[in-house]
Amino acid sequence: MIRRGLLLATLLLLASPRASAEPAKRLTLPNGLPVIVKPTWSTEIVAVELLLGVSCLDEPRQKSGIRYLVQRMLLQGTQRQSGSAMARQLAAVGGVIDTSVGLDYVEIYALVPAEGFEAALTLLADAARNPAFLPDEVRAQGIAAQKAAKAARDDPFQQTYLAFRDALYGDHPYAGATFGEQHSLAALTREDLTAFHAQHYRPNNAALAICGGVGEARVMRAARQAFGDWLPGPPFPVPEAEVHPLSASVLAARELPIRRAHLILGFSAPSVAELDYYAVQVIDSLLSGGASSRLPQHLREDLGLVYDVSSFYPTLSQKSHLAIYAVTAPQHLAAVKSGILQVLTNLMEQPVAPHELTRAKRYLLGSYAISHQRMKHQAYSLAWYETLGLGCDFADRYAAGIEAVTPADVQRTARLILNRFVFAVTVPRV
Repeated sequence: MIRRGLLLATLLLLASPRASAEPAKRLTLPNGLPVIVKPTWSTEIVAVELLLGVSCLDEPRQKSGIRYLVQRMLLQGTQRQSGSAMARQLAAVGGVIDTSVGLDYVEIYALVPAEGFEAALTLLADAARNPAFLPDEVRAQGIAAQKAAKAARDDPFQQTYLAFRDALYGDHPYAGATFGEQHSLAALTREDLTAFHAQHYRPNNAALAICGGVGEARVMRAARQAFGDWLPGPPFPVPEAEVHPLSASVLAARELPIRRAHLILGFSAPSVAELDYYAVQVIDSLLSGGASSRLPQHLREDLGLVYDVSSFYPTLSQKSHLAIYAVTAPQHLAAVKSGILQVLTNLMEQPVAPHELTRAKRYLLGSYAISHQRMKHQAYSLAWYETLGLGCDFADRYAAGIEAVTPADVQRTARLILNRFVFAVTVPRV
């Protein structure tokens, strides 16, 4: 495990380009699979990202966690070869492959030296398209998935975040745990996994992005070979679920055997497709974009109330949230809540100064640019933009959208969204 971690870290480091890359280009296979190609000749590493629009909205409630368990199974063997054979082939070309699950998607990705690109893409395609779902592996991975779900429940941040999302989203699937629930994971069968995979893992529900030291012609030859005969399914309706606005602010409290209190105070916020998305991005940066931003300065430096404080604003296809997370001593919970609300009130009542707005934008765009120096993040972002329908030029539009935000936009948007909130706390069990 340590050797694999070192290899992944080395590949990520090597995959940071030292020179400008070619613009991303979107192509399409005859079966409807979008292929986004971004050659970067200053690196010999290639990142391959297959992202599928399999959302938490696609999970039946009684089968919570089925996406997570299917993803775990992708690397445990296919109908053509065992998981150990796949691992040996990948090791032979010096690459790594892994999977993950988000609220709006599932992904499988590979990082590999350019000379092993075709072999890695073939392995990734076989894993995504043809998992064997062997009964013994289903049982073993089901147990591992239950342990991961329990670990998430025992983690104070995850516990607080789940409490927050449960109170904010109610019946909407965004309220659920990404890993699923232990009882529902225990009940999943091989037949459940096979049927779910057959329904949702299709080229017309996917995006393939490839960034690094390979060109368009080579990418498309390999993509046609690996994915060309992948059959599309029926058109996928966009899952919809309504997020009901809060009628009043909500307190959600949970207990764990911990020493410190963990809290999240947050609000419903626009999806990526809504008009105020960029203004909320800037508000997030004003709140916790660097040590001199408002939350760390007021709560940690001025008042000395928190061990840690930050804000976050996930990019989601449906209603998102702007949330503030803090860790404090239990006796300071009320004072921390008051301090956070004071920071937010100031944001609503007083226009942000031009120099502070400029600093927040620079921090936001600088962080965005730094994260996109790595091939893995570039490939993920391009596939994610495609899945959201934003287009492969979204990175350029994002910068322009941030730069266009004015002090009036910040104040108007703050007044619009910073009203009724969820205050979720996880406190020491007594």
